[in-house]
Amino acid sequence: MRPTSARYVDMEQGDGLVEQPEAAETPPGPPAVPGVQATQAQHPTWTVDEAIDDIGFGPYQLVMLCVTGLAWMGDAMEMMLLSFLGPAARCEWGISPRQEGMLTSVVFVGMLFGAPTWGSIADWKGRKLAFFCTTLWIFVAGLASSFAGSYEELCAWRAIVGFGLGGVPVAFSVFMEFLPSGNRGVWLTVIETFWTLGSVLAAGLAWAILPHYTWRLLLQLSTIPLAVLLLMIPFMSESPYHSAAVGDLAAAKATLTRMARANGRTGGAKALPKGLLVGPVMASVARHEGSGGCERFTRAAGKPFQRIARLFERGQRKQTLMLWFIFFAVAFSYYGVVLLTTEVHVDSSAARDDGRKGGSRGGADEMACTAHDSPDLDYGAYRDIFVSSTAELPGLVLAALSVDVMGRRNSLSASMALNVVPLLVLLGYASFPIWLETLALFLSRAASMWAFTVLYIYAPETVNTSVRATAMGMGNAVARLGGMLCPLFAVEMVESGRMTGAIAFFAALAFTTSGVAYWLPIETAGKKLDQVQEDREKIRDVELTYGATEATDRK
Repeated sequence: MRPTSARYVDMEQGDGLVEQPEAAETPPGPPAVPGVQATQAQHPTWTVDEAIDDIGFGPYQLVMLCVTGLAWMGDAMEMMLLSFLGPAARCEWGISPRQEGMLTSVVFVGMLFGAPTWGSIADWKGRKLAFFCTTLWIFVAGLASSFAGSYEELCAWRAIVGFGLGGVPVAFSVFMEFLPSGNRGVWLTVIETFWTLGSVLAAGLAWAILPHYTWRLLLQLSTIPLAVLLLMIPFMSESPYHSAAVGDLAAAKATLTRMARANGRTGGAKALPKGLLVGPVMASVARHEGSGGCERFTRAAGKPFQRIARLFERGQRKQTLMLWFIFFAVAFSYYGVVLLTTEVHVDSSAARDDGRKGGSRGGADEMACTAHDSPDLDYGAYRDIFVSSTAELPGLVLAALSVDVMGRRNSLSASMALNVVPLLVLLGYASFPIWLETLALFLSRAASMWAFTVLYIYAPETVNTSVRATAMGMGNAVARLGGMLCPLFAVEMVESGRMTGAIAFFAALAFTTSGVAYWLPIETAGKKLDQVQEDREKIRDVELTYGATEATDRK
């Protein structure tokens, strides 16, 4: 229970946002500012996060895990398909290796623009709408890709798929906002297993389909999880955090009531805490819509940019810039090691410096194809791709064990520090057996997945509900830049014979990122979702109080 303040609204009122009197406690240390008298609210209040913590984890969250996990799985399958789609396009249309690489790049370009767009829509119009639209977008574009009649048409459709994939963090935000704070980190790690399952499933489907059927059938079957998800989303509830933030008072309480009933809390609404449900007041950007049509349109069009600007407000700017660097570096490392696995391990037709096979360079440009225009890969190639996709499972286990025990910052720092070790081992690739090379790549991918998982948990916890999806969208966009640039090192440098330099750069970046993560300003483990913002406001109030006191003393 807490007294209402100017930052909260009475959620029992259904006709708008009603601010309550200020009820701030005098901060320790500085004396109270003259003329400021705190008043105590007359009614006990409770918030969405307090209700969710009180309800606890149960069947309701398990259903949400399955629903949002299907989105994570479908998106992972679309990304994993890139490993097979490029070679298939070479078989069907005879494109060059550079054009094959472009087929991957256009997906990241689409994600670069889609990530901030869908994040802003999720904060503006709701998580549920954005979740449904991104799923429908990826499903339609992914299915249409299988009917592409030319290389250019396939590139266009994959860029559209990438725009939809930019909305992946929306599913993560949806699940996060239904979890109690005590074990939120562990369950956000569990949802990441759906990404790994999607990668493994895509590799398995390719192994079963491509030797016998066209790549078009592979694309069509890969949309099945998204089709199932489209049938389930209409039955979802809107996030109670978002409903409270925009002043949809009845919806927030109705969702919490359904959650309480599903989790065995008898009594429905009576099972919720006593008193008045309150929620954070939205910023003025969301409260004032303007009176004229032109003014309303201008404000609506500018909302996404205003939300982005809020990420650079005082007290938030340093955190935002540090997280953006980490997003870039972690994505660069993750996608880089995936590409290195292909270049170093799967394409192993070139001789090593010591005369053994093993992939110090990429394979020859010629590619064997089947009669149905699919790449004619041997058993070993499919096996290696399948096994490499399972490397993420140890990373997920490490994330689950560390994220709540060690904390978010220490886990993130430790994962990137661990990534340095196998990368340094790879510097001696020409002098040790192939199995050790494979093991080093396996461990590097596991460490990268550990870092990516913790980052996706930590980043949305550092901002409040009104900009959470926007912040994740922007971070994801910066991560796509890392994905777009890493082929310059993981592919072109390796193919030009500068593999040692490429690996050394990956190791140096991982080491630097570990240090940046260690010095992140705040820790969010065990805290409620909007508690970090409240802590910032308390610090700001103390600073303002000190400033007012000093000014009074000077007078």
